[in-house]
Amino acid sequence: MSDLFQTRLQRHLRQMLRYLRLVFNDHFVIALMFFVGGLGLAYSNWLKTIGPHDVWITVGIGLVLWLGLEISHIATLLEPADAVFLLPRERDLHAYLVHAWRYSWWLAQLVQVVLIGLVIPLLMIINHITGWALLALLVAQLALKDSQLTLSVTRLYSLNPATERWARVLTGLLSLAIIAVGLAVTPWLGAALALVLAIGQRYWHQRVWSQSVVAWRDDIKREANRMLGIYRFFNLFTDVPMVQGSVKRRHYLDWLLRWVPSDQRHTFSYLYTRGMLRGTEFSGLVARLTVIGAVLLYFSGHGWLAIVLDVIFIYLIGFQLLPFYKQYDSIVFTHIYPVAAKTRLINFQRLLRNVLSMTGIVFTLAFWISNAPLVQVGILLVINAIEIYLLVTWYARMRLA
Repeated sequence: MSDLFQTRLQRHLRQMLRYLRLVFNDHFVIALMFFVGGLGLAYSNWLKTIGPHDVWITVGIGLVLWLGLEISHIATLLEPADAVFLLPRERDLHAYLVHAWRYSWWLAQLVQVVLIGLVIPLLMIINHITGWALLALLVAQLALKDSQLTLSVTRLYSLNPATERWARVLTGLLSLAIIAVGLAVTPWLGAALALVLAIGQRYWHQRVWSQSVVAWRDDIKREANRMLGIYRFFNLFTDVPMVQGSVKRRHYLDWLLRWVPSDQRHTFSYLYTRGMLRGTEFSGLVARLTVIGAVLLYFSGHGWLAIVLDVIFIYLIGFQLLPFYKQYDSIVFTHIYPVAAKTRLINFQRLLRNVLSMTGIVFTLAFWISNAPLVQVGILLVINAIEIYLLVTWYARMRLA
């Protein structure tokens, strides 16, 4: 079982590295450097405006640490066929799950270390926590994450639904209470209580796994959902075959089709518009990126950082929509339409221009609502118009030729 997990882990890491190379290309890395640098500068400037009297920030820190425990889950790498082929060796699967727990533990704890590192400046200013007390707070956070991961492994076995539900609720409430004690009373007491909770979870797990069977269907479904979340992130930057969209009727959007002319020259305009409105893959991608970009523009403040974010998100949306041009190539009827390839490209450019224009309007409104000066709003509007024109008329034609 140990060799099986190592084989799957190596295959999984190779797949993740292949997608990460596509995500973190030169352009995105440069944009990410500007984005992280801008956020760091904004965070540094905000730290200068707060003082010990801002006690309410401690409550926010506690909620951030508590919600941060939900980042990273157990990666079992189980596959649907395991319910058949590994069932005869079910008792040996515990060694497999132990390796999965160890792999997930290091990744999850690295996230918690980064999270504690981000809130340390706030704790030093407001709570005057320094030195060994910060180390105790880190130990408490790591122990709470350890208890959560242990509970995740315990839930891989067949438990009573009520027991499982209460275990999750109780662990969540205890974690919140321990974080509150660590911030309000002393980090040392919080660390001690967190270690007790982690040890208790280990003891309960040892009793459960030896007396229970593996919940194969639920475990395979959880792993599939976890991987789907990762693939959806990669799908924001490149085409991922594992992410398949669905089709929905959406009667309430039919009025948009009235703007598409009903003649032979706009055959593909109707097809692409209908596919965009009814499909969930590309429309969901546009909606997610538009919402994320608008929120970041609203909270990023004014100046060049917001403009750079606007340019990046419009480029990402336009880049991700390009594969939609060949969405219907597998349908034979699209090849026998008496429509020239040049007309088809013009129809797709029309759709791309409309989608990016609506996105640009949303970004401009978000920037304007954030009380940005009208001069900067005008500059942003002009930059959006130029970028959309270049993306549609030059970049899209070059990529799709």
